[in-house]
Amino acid sequence: MKKKLRGKLRNGRGQQQVRRRQLQQRRQLQGQGQGQGKQQPRQTSLAAKFDLGFRSPWAVTMAGGKAAVERDIFVGIRGERIAAVRPAQATDSRLCKKFFAKNGMVLLPGLINAHTHLPMTLLRGLAEDLPLEAWLHDKIFPYEALMLSPASVRLGTQLAALECVRFGTTTVNDMYYFVAQECEVWDSVGLRGVFAQQFFANPTPETLALGADYEAEFWRLHRKYANHPRIRIGVAPHAVYTCDEKVLRQAVSLAKKAGVPLQIHAAETEAEVSLSISRYGMRPVEYLHHLGFWSPQTVCVHGIHVTPQEIEMLRQSGAGVVYNPDSNAKLASGVARVPEMMALSIPVALGTDGSVSKNDLSLFSAMNVGAKLQKLFHQDPALVKAAEILRMATWDGARALGMADQIGSIEEGKLADLIWVDFQYPHLQPVNDVISHLVFSCQGLEVDTVVCHGRVLLKEKKWTTIDASDVFARVEAFRKRVKPKLT
Repeated sequence: MKKKLRGKLRNGRGQQQVRRRQLQQRRQLQGQGQGQGKQQPRQTSLAAKFDLGFRSPWAVTMAGGKAAVERDIFVGIRGERIAAVRPAQATDSRLCKKFFAKNGMVLLPGLINAHTHLPMTLLRGLAEDLPLEAWLHDKIFPYEALMLSPASVRLGTQLAALECVRFGTTTVNDMYYFVAQECEVWDSVGLRGVFAQQFFANPTPETLALGADYEAEFWRLHRKYANHPRIRIGVAPHAVYTCDEKVLRQAVSLAKKAGVPLQIHAAETEAEVSLSISRYGMRPVEYLHHLGFWSPQTVCVHGIHVTPQEIEMLRQSGAGVVYNPDSNAKLASGVARVPEMMALSIPVALGTDGSVSKNDLSLFSAMNVGAKLQKLFHQDPALVKAAEILRMATWDGARALGMADQIGSIEEGKLADLIWVDFQYPHLQPVNDVISHLVFSCQGLEVDTVVCHGRVLLKEKKWTTIDASDVFARVEAFRKRVKPKLT
């Protein structure tokens, strides 16, 4: 009788141990965040080591500027910086205050739009099928004179912020009017950017409205954002055909004195080159070189119609170049000599230009069009591979803006700007080549999560820092009020 009782007790204890082990295994699996589990705060007695943690089936970290696919990666974020990048199996998710894990996801650095005019979202669709000169002088400049104000720039920038976040862009290099309003919006949403006030030889809607000269307004903004973690102020003379020598020299002097980035549209069309030769006896890039414009702090926007000698000037100066393929194609401006510049290690970044000449702010479509345009133009399908143009939208964008030590890749110690792209769509299956799919199959709306400076701006494809419905309603009211006045 005693033997039977001891046997039952042993069996009971054994069953309890089995149940405890099963429960522990289930908890471990849950802790690893397998499957389609949504992010949620971690309830644990362990001290949290990371504010945010991502476990991703695929990642293209761009570490060292190399576009390589890594499998099953963990990225831990502490504050505004990336604190850990390692195999997911080596990390306990309970060390994260918030943990993200889903199947079918690809982790990338936040994209960098190296040239845009954000508030021009309000002009989208109002100037179609025109060459650049007619597009600017017959449509854009007159429309801007009629409709631009601090309030409209604020609204257009809010719409642009929604679009950039949704398309996975965390950093922009912008030039426009009423920069103060742009900066305020960008700061409130939580994005990163360089905002450059446009310089012109003639009065602009901004100077007419504010009654202030460019330099005084620049210094006011420069002082305000001198120590801001995400917002920088720059200088942007518009182009050689809208600025005289005095304005161009003033811009160079101002940028050097303040130690800020300098950018300009240059060599965008053949007409611009002809005008520059007739006015200055030199081509645009050559003339700007003569003025001491180019340096590692300078960005040449477009750089399409350039000679080998001008490319060498850019290389020697350390300046970056921004390739804007959609805008250049739509305005029939030409095709930038990207392969030649890349061969000389010139930082070639990617831009969208404004929403009037490209019609959207998606760098995914810019990558797609940009690579294909080079292949077609040079009649060589091996030129500008998917990995190379992805580098332009990340690593080289950071290089061109002088921020390669802070952004452009997912590496420990860098600022936590990253995006998570959802590959669970028919047009992204089967996943035979992650990088090819990112460039040639993604459209941009597959972006699921966006983090900038350690803050989640998009979660499960929903904005977290700006009210989209409110912005859309105000944009529609603006359209109804303003469009009838445009001819």
